[in-house]
Amino acid sequence: MSKKDLATLRNDIDRIDNAIHDLLMERAEVVEHVRAAKGAEGIKLRPGREAEVLRRLIARHSGPFPKGALVRIWREVMSAYLKLQGHLAMAVYMPEPGAAYWDLARDQYGSQTPMTAHASVRGVIGAVQSGEAAIGVLPIPMPSESDPWWRHLYSNAENTPQILSRLPVAQTEKVRGSFEEALIIGLPSDDHTDEERYYTVLEFDREISTRILAESFKDSTLNITIQGAYYDESLRDQWLFLAEADDVLHIDLPDMKKLLERNDVSVKGMKKLGAYALPFTVEELA
Repeated sequence: MSKKDLATLRNDIDRIDNAIHDLLMERAEVVEHVRAAKGAEGIKLRPGREAEVLRRLIARHSGPFPKGALVRIWREVMSAYLKLQGHLAMAVYMPEPGAAYWDLARDQYGSQTPMTAHASVRGVIGAVQSGEAAIGVLPIPMPSESDPWWRHLYSNAENTPQILSRLPVAQTEKVRGSFEEALIIGLPSDDHTDEERYYTVLEFDREISTRILAESFKDSTLNITIQGAYYDESLRDQWLFLAEADDVLHIDLPDMKKLLERNDVSVKGMKKLGAYALPFTVEELA
């Protein structure tokens, strides 16, 4: 290749970089108009909209540029514009130095978003509830936990957070050499999209085992799994279970009616704790 040809190609790259930069600045102007139209509403997380944007871009993508890199770039772009709309800060569960949740949060919400570490899950939930943080990052619920954090979201108190998304959004990503996951909580949002999983808390009036619940739901078309259980000894007639499913559970579902009839229990309460868009699979990003 001649020096002239190489110089031409470099000029082409500069021209493209300028075009990308111009579009980023133009997009910022549009975001400012959106913020002005909303008035004093401030930041409102749109996890469903973000998932739809990424799916659309992945679907139209072609050429050798890696899809995983495309997802990472757009996460940074969307976070930067979200920050233009108001106070965007993250509260991250950090029980010990070097916990992977910090890296997951930074990868998702960009290099410019302020982050604070909290040694307890209650600290994260409280920061979101008070408005100190718009985003909280917490571990994936595990069935073996004796005092799960999700029980604190089973509340009708003002500004109780909900689950909004799951990290990482691309299953190919590793953090500190291993594959780690987390959930994002924020103030309640009705912004949903296709291909979601929903969390619902079921409250029963007497003891029922996780095994029986799982067995009752095993043939459900909603792909229901029990992700946790909690019993508070001070509330002797309250047993809580966290269910994950392809839709929000409610009392009139055939699966619920079958469960109640077979086990002679009553549902004292049910509450949607939120949802998350399904992460991109390795195959989708290949």
